[in-house]
Amino acid sequence: MIKIIFTAPVNGARQCVSKAVIKPILLKKNKAWQCEKIIENSAFHENISESDLRSFLERLFDESRYKQINIITIDHVIAYRMSKKLKLSMTKSANSAVLKSSLSHDKEKDYLLKEGMPVLPLVDLGIFTDDFHIIKAKYYKFKQINSFLKNIISGMGQEIYDTLRIVEFGCGKSYLTFILYHYFKYIKNINVTITGYDKDRYVVDLCNNVARKYQYENLKFMEGDVSQITRQENADMIVTLHACDTATDYALHYAIKNRIKYIFCVPCCQQEINAQIKRTNEYSLLLRYGLYKERFSALLTDCIRCEVLNDNGYYVDAVEFIGEENTPKNVMIRARFTGHKKNHSDEIKKLSLQFGIEHTLLKLMNV
Repeated sequence: MIKIIFTAPVNGARQCVSKAVIKPILLKKNKAWQCEKIIENSAFHENISESDLRSFLERLFDESRYKQINIITIDHVIAYRMSKKLKLSMTKSANSAVLKSSLSHDKEKDYLLKEGMPVLPLVDLGIFTDDFHIIKAKYYKFKQINSFLKNIISGMGQEIYDTLRIVEFGCGKSYLTFILYHYFKYIKNINVTITGYDKDRYVVDLCNNVARKYQYENLKFMEGDVSQITRQENADMIVTLHACDTATDYALHYAIKNRIKYIFCVPCCQQEINAQIKRTNEYSLLLRYGLYKERFSALLTDCIRCEVLNDNGYYVDAVEFIGEENTPKNVMIRARFTGHKKNHSDEIKKLSLQFGIEHTLLKLMNV
């Protein structure tokens, strides 16, 4: 049995259950049933044990006296109907849709990386066991990595790539960079090249050794400060994850200058505006308390970044890519170059004057 559907109640009262759908589910590995009741266009759910199903159905029918009941199995659709003259009829037809029943109460998570996949970096990160099962204590980290990937993939839209060139600034130990490379290379079969930059020579050497260990031939790391890098990369995507303070601005400027199509940026430590901002206007109430001043400054910093991207031909959105319980710096700015420029420069200048700030990205862009 896949589904039982009660419709057309005789008792058409205001609070009547106008439709009820009962289907099998699993609750803690035990077979049970779930009923969805529609009352005044709202849905209400109730779980019923296997042993209580018959009495539940009898009670449901007694309450509303339905004139139509459909019972759907894998092979057949059985329909009972009561006419206006109270004549009962029954029809039985083949189920041509060949419906498949899923008993799972919790839908399978829509993860890009799944348990059992031979993702070697996840073993080194201590998230997978040697036989690629999730370590229970690391499930949240596994969820975070999938969310990071999912937001990048969805931000890229429907375009299909044979090759993909990615540059990451402030890569650090590059855990997510290795995952990104593995996903595109071995799961999507894209000829991907990733270059990661970091100021720390030790980190660069460490990451290059790991890349050699996995035989990730097109993944390399170089020593470099994003504010000093001038050479043009022939890249499709820029990624910055928690690049500190104005390093994010230099990365965005680099991407805009080189018209790089995709930008995925998670800003961090937005201290520049917090140090400059003046409490001399009608909005000074927002800055009276230190914690709120810091948060408002971070918000102002990133909103200006988004508008500069808009003004330079990028479609922009901002999403939370992980829960705040993992890190408060959990907002990803996603931008895709479309060539459709907007003009918010006057608004940005007015805002800068109101709060007495000089934003690094604005200076780099001569706004």
